[in-house]
Amino acid sequence: MIRNFSVFLLALMVGLAANSVSAQDTSFAAGSGSVSLGGTDTVSLTMDNTGNLIAGWSLGICNDTAFLTTVNATSGSGTETSKNGDAPDFNQINVFPEGATQGVVICFTGCASVGDVSDFELLAMEYSGDAEGSTTIDFCNTLGSPPVETVIVVNGSSLVPTLNSGSIEVVGVPGPEYVFSAPSESVTFDGNTGIGAFTALISASEVDNSAQGAPFPNPTQGFSMGLANDSALLTPLAVTATLPFSADFAEANTLADGWTIGVVYSFTGGNTLALDTPIDVVSVEYDTVAGGLIGSVDNVETTLTWSNSLGTPPVENVVVVAGASIAPALEDGSITLEPFSIPDPEFNFTAPNQSVSYDGNTGSASFSVAFSIEEVDNSALGADFPNPSQGFSMGMANDSSILEPSAVNATLPFDADFAEGGIFADGWTIGVVYSFTGGNTLAFDSVLDVVSVDYSAVAGALTGTDTIETPLTWTSTLGSPPVDNVVVVNGSSISPTLNDGSVTLEPIFDIPFVRGNCNGDNKVNIADGIWILNYLFLQGPASNCVASCDANEDAKYDAGDAIFIISYRLLDGPMPSAPFPDCGAVSGANCNETNYCP
Repeated sequence: MIRNFSVFLLALMVGLAANSVSAQDTSFAAGSGSVSLGGTDTVSLTMDNTGNLIAGWSLGICNDTAFLTTVNATSGSGTETSKNGDAPDFNQINVFPEGATQGVVICFTGCASVGDVSDFELLAMEYSGDAEGSTTIDFCNTLGSPPVETVIVVNGSSLVPTLNSGSIEVVGVPGPEYVFSAPSESVTFDGNTGIGAFTALISASEVDNSAQGAPFPNPTQGFSMGLANDSALLTPLAVTATLPFSADFAEANTLADGWTIGVVYSFTGGNTLALDTPIDVVSVEYDTVAGGLIGSVDNVETTLTWSNSLGTPPVENVVVVAGASIAPALEDGSITLEPFSIPDPEFNFTAPNQSVSYDGNTGSASFSVAFSIEEVDNSALGADFPNPSQGFSMGMANDSSILEPSAVNATLPFDADFAEGGIFADGWTIGVVYSFTGGNTLAFDSVLDVVSVDYSAVAGALTGTDTIETPLTWTSTLGSPPVDNVVVVNGSSISPTLNDGSVTLEPIFDIPFVRGNCNGDNKVNIADGIWILNYLFLQGPASNCVASCDANEDAKYDAGDAIFIISYRLLDGPMPSAPFPDCGAVSGANCNETNYCP
């Protein structure tokens, strides 16, 4: 078959010069990668081309059989679409243990060629790894009988492209590998007494080396661990194996400066455990050493460090697989000890970030904004939660050149005994007392909208076509006397965290169109009537401007519009109403796009 291809290619290149010419604007590149010993992997051969119109090519790619064997070669994605999106007329691939050859004629009649391309995939090579080490794959002219040369065909001449070799690493199959991980986390303790307690979960996992040909996962039969700590800060109290079954042997030893454990799942081999994902295999309870932390106001960081020297005799960190001990990779942990005192109630006042549409033609806009309160849950720090509030006051500023508030209303789940708002050009205030007798309180254990404010745009402020963002800013300077932002709990005023917001004003404009021009060709004629009938009854294309198809202006899109247009054009019927015959906009019209109106 190679001989037949060579004869055909010679016939195709009539007038070919005796010697091939170098094609410096075209390059072939062999990919690089790795393959596991005994496994297979695929590498692409690609082409970059600038300036040449390539009618076909032939190539040979060679490998060192001491390291690699060519298993298969398949046509590349670029080759398969080289004939104007289709496969080429001729594409011959031959595979040898030491490489492969390819011969391609894109179109027998010259109807297609490959122009400027980058990373154009010529061939996909599949190799098996036979021996560990590094080797290269090289373009060559020695494979086949007669040998196939690596050339491209341009204007009937064969040109030699720039050739770039690839490198392949044959990687040996690794043995099982494991990881022991201690946690890195933050825990709290009482800063006044130095007392604290926490539980640390210790995990084990296997490294997935299946891509290198290694079996995965491997069933483990047991493990032993030793983890050290700073005895001046921490004391381990209890160490427990946390397996999905009861082990035949699981003995732990706690020391002042660490702990050890040894685990055998089954003396008879009945239980094994795959660690294909990280599994928490040990749980350790720690207490803080009060004397080392009493009175602390700053965080204290201490490490959990894997050790092979704890215990008598010392316990080593190993995993047992098939009766053999494997030393794992050891990832130390870090514990950040954070002192705490019981915090006072904390609240958030939040203004939203809200988008509002306004009429781009008139600049008018009216909308409402909801403002919320939420209590911070500090129950994990010993604080009461939620705390019943008795009232609140708020002050919110706005840019008076853009917005003006018109109404402020409390939106509570009950009627408050007192809820009075103040409106200013540059903001608003409100004061709320739920009950003068204490009959109503309100918990903010989740976000609750408590105030609704109506805003409108200042006349003349919104002009042009740009989107405008204006801030909503909490303030304690509005009113006389000024109103503070506070929440009342147990008769005390608590200043909240203030989260400012913004309003983004986005213009909406009506699209100009010509009534009756349903097909969008800037004409109103019988074609528009046919377009309407095709859409309504024959699943024809839809118009981007439905309003333009309402030729009789009855607010419907039906056969009556087609009859109206045909009557107007052929039977001296009435002409469409405005906008017609020139472009114009209609407020609220259903028109998404036109390409014929300025």
